[in-house]
Amino acid sequence: MQNRNPTRVVPGLHFTSEHFPVSSTFALFLELAAFGKSSIPPNLDWGDQITEKMHGPGASLPEFRQIVRDAANRAFNTPVGRDLTMRAYNLFGDLLVGNPGTLANLQKRRHIFVVSAPRHGGSYLTKELYRATGIDPSQVPNYIAHDGFPDCSPNWYTSRDGQDVPATRTTIQQTAEWLVMADYFFREQLQRPVDGLPTLVKKATKMVYMGNFFRETFGPLAEWVVIVRHPVPACVSLYEKAGGVPEDGLFPARPRSVIERWVFEAWERDGVPRTQVAKKPYFTAYLHYWMRYHQALATGGLLRPNGQRLTLLPYDPEQIEDYVRGQLRRFGVAADLEPEHFHTSDKAWERHPDWVREAEETVRKVEKTLEHIGVQTTIPRQ
Repeated sequence: MQNRNPTRVVPGLHFTSEHFPVSSTFALFLELAAFGKSSIPPNLDWGDQITEKMHGPGASLPEFRQIVRDAANRAFNTPVGRDLTMRAYNLFGDLLVGNPGTLANLQKRRHIFVVSAPRHGGSYLTKELYRATGIDPSQVPNYIAHDGFPDCSPNWYTSRDGQDVPATRTTIQQTAEWLVMADYFFREQLQRPVDGLPTLVKKATKMVYMGNFFRETFGPLAEWVVIVRHPVPACVSLYEKAGGVPEDGLFPARPRSVIERWVFEAWERDGVPRTQVAKKPYFTAYLHYWMRYHQALATGGLLRPNGQRLTLLPYDPEQIEDYVRGQLRRFGVAADLEPEHFHTSDKAWERHPDWVREAEETVRKVEKTLEHIGVQTTIPRQ
């Protein structure tokens, strides 16, 4: 008699760590978790308004790769290193398939994300929100608090170490790694809910490029705080941190910071090669990036204004400090319930009146784009 119930063969996918190696950031964090120190110490001054720097690489790429490999191997041979690694891979798998139980547990927490283009006051606000939720920001590593990790790009494929890497290996895998890192680093604080919920704070500049993923992953309890700033003072802040406008007034052919690299990438996405960008005036090149960033912010799914916990702040010291003051009192756990002074300067308007005139049409377009999705704002002109 023919067997009507043969053994069922279920097609499957099999991946290993060679397909999805851990990120360099996660490897260095594993080393920190396992041994209390890292071969490349984390940056802890990310929130200082006065001394904040744009940190460049401290080693050549081959040296850096070797440091990361050694850190990962050392850490994985410890119980805590293996445990955190497996948790990250399991969570990554759950995010890939949309495991409903994992998402439900994740969405029981409150995540507060600070979203803004670079040099828009996001670091100050992130630092103050940490303080408001009872965490000393000076002890939080930059890769947990700041916007470089998880990585995210307007392109699905991005170049990493000479290889084109898809967003599954950058944004989604690194989101899983960040969650595991934050869970471990804040394990004591998460046991002490504030305002009724375990709460995590994160600066999230690049989340605009995969807005729907982040909005729907972190769920309805997530809060989104957006700062908008005029491009002229933002550009002045950028070039001052990067070493000034080049003597010829043009955008540098070799980017001096990650933000200048993002400027190139914004043009390249529109089909303009780097050689042409390097022939443009510094502000003209930057303004295009500023415009594209805010278009992504408006249209990428991150801004959902109809009652979905969205706060939009103009770059205005009084309004930003008032918001912080409200959060300090809302959570009520900080020793000092007054915000740190928000430093700002008017020098950009006096220094570059020609830039102000050049920017006006673009600024109006961005305001109109935000208005079309239901977000009313006026970007400060001075």
